[in-house]
Amino acid sequence: MEHDPRKPDAPAQEAIPAGFLATLPAPAAARLLADAVRIDVPAGGTVYRDEERGRVIVVLHGLLRTYLSSPDGRQVTIRYTRSGEVVGLALVLGGPAPITIQALTSASVVALRIDVLRSLLETDPAVARACAEELARQLFLAFDEIADQAFLSVRQRVARQLLDLAVHTDDGTLVARVSQQELADAIASAREVVSRALHELQGAGLVSPTRSGIVVRDPVGLSDEAARTARG
Repeated sequence: MEHDPRKPDAPAQEAIPAGFLATLPAPAAARLLADAVRIDVPAGGTVYRDEERGRVIVVLHGLLRTYLSSPDGRQVTIRYTRSGEVVGLALVLGGPAPITIQALTSASVVALRIDVLRSLLETDPAVARACAEELARQLFLAFDEIADQAFLSVRQRVARQLLDLAVHTDDGTLVARVSQQELADAIASAREVVSRALHELQGAGLVSPTRSGIVVRDPVGLSDEAARTARG
């Protein structure tokens, strides 16, 4: 995996945030963590590529993006993964997938061994049920994303992406640290189209592009924008 620069791999010892692992029986979670590896990844670093051996990744902190790439280099974001959430679970049963997992912010993750999780799936019905429920949840989120891409306007999709990515800084400002090209990749649109949508949102007083990212000035207004009935 690409982690340059990063801290050396080390056993996962810190407390795991509530999320996927908390849905497993305690002995199963302990067994997974006993063989897990913690990885600290810088912003922009790659956690997984499709040519690599599969790994199940649990996020300790930070934000990961899973995306597909076309032969001409275009990208479309499948999902974001946050603290406590798991990505790569489908690789346990389905094998390698044509996806890339990237750290949008500096992140710490725990990489679980697929062979250990497969063994637990075969021997512990509670683990199998928890994994099935998590995969079903992710499938429904994928359905929602497909519907958004098909039915929402670019302006609405940009608004939703900004709300998904925005985090509070130390001074309380809500900022989405993302470029216009990254926004375009996330919603499978062109940078020029996204730029126009951002200009419209800025004109409405909802956002302000800055060097450090896109400041969300009016979260409620931006949420209302994202929730409007899709325009033609």
